[in-house]
Amino acid sequence: MRTVLNEAFDELVAAVGTRLKTRGFTQRGPVLRIVAQNNCGIVEFQKSVKSSEQALLFTINLGVICGDLLYSGSFGAEKAQMVDAHVRQRIGMLLPDHPDKWWKITESTNRDLLIQEVSELVAEKAAPFIESHLNTKTVIALWESGQSPGLTDLQRARFLARLTKVESSRRDGSTG
Repeated sequence: MRTVLNEAFDELVAAVGTRLKTRGFTQRGPVLRIVAQNNCGIVEFQKSVKSSEQALLFTINLGVICGDLLYSGSFGAEKAQMVDAHVRQRIGMLLPDHPDKWWKITESTNRDLLIQEVSELVAEKAAPFIESHLNTKTVIALWESGQSPGLTDLQRARFLARLTKVESSRRDGSTG
């Protein structure tokens, strides 16, 4: 059953999608994605399980999938989902003091103000974060620095070794 809160949520996601369309993002449901250089960036609007009929709570997850790290025979980067992301971040981590940012939509929420706030945050913080990590060399540099948003150190080390090998093979002109 469609509710006023779900309609407001869908309107918000559509407005953000429209704003990011000029940057190459496409929308499918609550997910915006951009594909570039065999990699995929995702902006995912996640509803909370704590949402109720009176209040819809949501946050925004950001992710980048390195196409070269997807196993052959699987789907391509353009079909990958947040669970497949090799770089993961909640939007709040891009804010001062790094709060875990959640929004609340109620029947009294001013939709225009909410859309403006979220659209600006996604356009000014989330999209640049994703766009800056769509380049495989940038992801390698991030992991070489010891940072691994959304990954364990073991995952970071394993992915870094595989990605470095792929990049080295490209430079050498081989296919291994």
